[in-house]
Amino acid sequence: MSSAPTLTSHLLKLNTAQFTHATQSPFLHHAASGSLPKSTISHWLANDRLYMRGYIALTGQLLRILQLPAKPVHSKSQDPTEIRLVDWLVDALVNIRREERFFIDVAEKYGLDLDLTGGSECGEVAEEKKIQGLKRFEALFESLTGDKRTSSFLPWLEGVVVFWATEKVYFEAWSWAKRKAEETRGETDPTNDADGGAMRVEFIPNWTNMEFIQFVDKLETIVNEGVQGAVNGDNKKWAEVCERAEKQWSLLLSAEEAFWPEVE
Repeated sequence: MSSAPTLTSHLLKLNTAQFTHATQSPFLHHAASGSLPKSTISHWLANDRLYMRGYIALTGQLLRILQLPAKPVHSKSQDPTEIRLVDWLVDALVNIRREERFFIDVAEKYGLDLDLTGGSECGEVAEEKKIQGLKRFEALFESLTGDKRTSSFLPWLEGVVVFWATEKVYFEAWSWAKRKAEETRGETDPTNDADGGAMRVEFIPNWTNMEFIQFVDKLETIVNEGVQGAVNGDNKKWAEVCERAEKQWSLLLSAEEAFWPEVE
C-alpha cells in the first residue's frame, strides 16, 4: 500500500458528480440569493431538525462500542484513536444541542414554523411530511445503531465515516452558497429577502464559520490517522476499509443529494 491516499481523500475522488449535486443544488442557490419563501425554509428546516435525532442516536451507538484503553494515557498527544473519538463525539453532542436551540431562536425571530406534528396527540411526524433526504438519513442511521453487528476490525469505521461525510458535505454546500451570496453582496438588502434575511444573515454565516470547518477537519484527521495506524501497510486491511467506507460514502451522498428540496 505504498503511497496510498488517506481514506478521506480516496472517498472524495469517488462519486464526484453526485458530490457536486449534493453541494451545489438549486435550493442552495436560492438560499444565497434570498429568494426562498418562508414556507419552503420552514419545511426544510423542520426536517433538518428531525435529522438531529438520528445524529444523536448514532453518537450514542459509537460511544457504546468504542473500546477505551484500561491503561492511563499521561500525554494528550499520545491519546489513542478511541479517546480522540470520544472527545469529538462529546463535542458533537454539545454542538447539535446548541444547533437545535439556534434553529428555534432564528425560527421565532423570522416567523418560521418548525413543527411538523400537525397537532397530533402522539407528537410524531407523518411520513408524508418528511422529505426524501430525511427518510434516507433515518434508514442510514438506523442501519448503524441498535444491536447491529459490527466488525471486530475498526468497529467504529462506518459510523465515523458517516459523521465526517455529512459534516463535510454540509460545510462544502453552504460554503458554495456563501460564495454565491458574496457575488451579489451589497446589491440587495437582506431584510427585503423572501425570508426576511434568515438565510443570508443567520444560517449561511453559521454554517460556514471557522469553528465549523475546524470541527470537520479535526474528525478528518482522526479518521485518517486511526485508519492508517490500524491498517499499518496491510493491503488486505486497506481494501476492507475502502470497501466498507465506500458503501457508507455512497449512501450518505444519496441522502444529502435528496435532502435539498426542489425549487423552481
